Amino acid sequence: MRKTLLVCAILINAAAARENPFFPAEKALTLPVTSNIPDTLPPLTALRYNLPNQARTLKEVSFTVQNVDGTIETHTLSVDKSIDWHTSLTVSQSAHPNRPVDAAETCSAPSKSSSSADFGFIRIDTKGKILTLKSNDPMIRHFALTEPNRIVIDFKRKDIFTTKEKNLNAPPYVSVNVSNQGKFIRAVLILDGSYDYVLKNNGGLISISCK
Repeated sequence: MRKTLLVCAILINAAAARENPFFPAEKALTLPVTSNIPDTLPPLTALRYNLPNQARTLKEVSFTVQNVDGTIETHTLSVDKSIDWHTSLTVSQSAHPNRPVDAAETCSAPSKSSSSADFGFIRIDTKGKILTLKSNDPMIRHFALTEPNRIVIDFKRKDIFTTKEKNLNAPPYVSVNVSNQGKFIRAVLILDGSYDYVLKNNGGLISISCK
């Protein structure tokens, strides 16, 4: 009889025991959940990327995203279009697609597309990426330099004058300065970035095209 009662008491205690004695009783059925998904991030509105000044063609755009399960994927879009590096690329996501981007997130437009500078014996006019230079003095040579990016043109002329500089402020042409080099004069065109250029000389009328 005693053995029977002892066996019953053991069975009752086993039935009432928790499956895992290391968890508190009120949380025995609640397990911690872990995930690779990051905490809530602020929503994407708009972001801007400034192109390098030597960029001319946008070949492709890649987006790397994190999925709901924490995995990472990269999606690439083929573009292959010509671009103007002066204007930044903007990526935006909004419930209102026609909403204008904040002014702080946009790139300011060039101040003007054409300009001119007259030094008397040299006159310069620009329109877009085309610059024309008129001079009665024969051109000796021309070449490009960097840091800063500039085009140098030398003319055969003996004259005494102080160096003069004038702003063009019409991308890609920033300014021009003319200086006395003794046996020749030098016109230096300051550019706003890295360019290849083509120079044509037609009897004193010089045209320069940057690309």
